[in-house]
Amino acid sequence: MEIIVTRSRIAGTLPHYVYRALVPAETVAPERRALAGTVAGPRNVGRFPCVRIAPLLAPERYFEMPHSERGDLASRIGGLARRVETLIIRAIFPEMTAASPPIVFQLECDPGDAFAWTDITDLTGAFDRLEPGFDVLTDLDLGLRCAAACDAA
Repeated sequence: MEIIVTRSRIAGTLPHYVYRALVPAETVAPERRALAGTVAGPRNVGRFPCVRIAPLLAPERYFEMPHSERGDLASRIGGLARRVETLIIRAIFPEMTAASPPIVFQLECDPGDAFAWTDITDLTGAFDRLEPGFDVLTDLDLGLRCAAACDAA
């Protein structure tokens, strides 16, 4: 599965950045895309439709549950998604040292916008496979191929 990881600078005086890991919607099965919804990709790589990690990881049963019963499972999916995103982002952009991808991350230096395309094991419905190893999960467990070079945007 193809994934894009981006670092986008937020305008202002300090070097504030947003880091994201998204899957291009065209690479996700139409059925899952309909369940997961899409978001626009970061501006520095083009505003094409993408799928977030959390709805991609969610097991089929999540989408079949009544909305009122999703709370506990949604929380666990969200936690795993943040862990997966952190591993992916850190593998590509090691300067992002937060324990979980923050909304805005301040750096001491100003490396500029960048992005990387890379491959990863298919994460569709992978929640049940990945959650048991949450505490010891690594980028290698995700099949992340870090050989991708970063491109300045």
